[in-house]
Amino acid sequence: MKYLRTTMATGFSKRGALDTALRALLFFIPRANPDYDHRLHQVTAWLVESDDDGLPGREIGLDGAGCPVVCGPNERNYGFWLDTSMQFADVPGDEIRHHEFERVWAEAQRVNALHSRPSRRRR
Repeated sequence: MKYLRTTMATGFSKRGALDTALRALLFFIPRANPDYDHRLHQVTAWLVESDDDGLPGREIGLDGAGCPVVCGPNERNYGFWLDTSMQFADVPGDEIRHHEFERVWAEAQRVNALHSRPSRRRR
């Protein structure tokens, strides 16, 4: 496994009223990362785990303070990097150590639990 910190694929803008309205109208189309959509504008860096073939595995999106705001994959989100054809060698950034990724992953799991939305509301 290899681990990378990159600022590639950051700088998303916050969703506007038109985007929100269109998403509401197209609610029936499944989204790959429903919990990411409203937080991607906060991501200023990514930590990405790649397997021995260079394909993305797990990912963590960090905000400007270095705190996790999204992570995947999980039961609701396929993952941003997993949904690309990018490989480790294609992504500019700095390698990080396994233990650093795991430390942030554990923190991201706690954040994810706080922010995750149930797929269906109970009545």
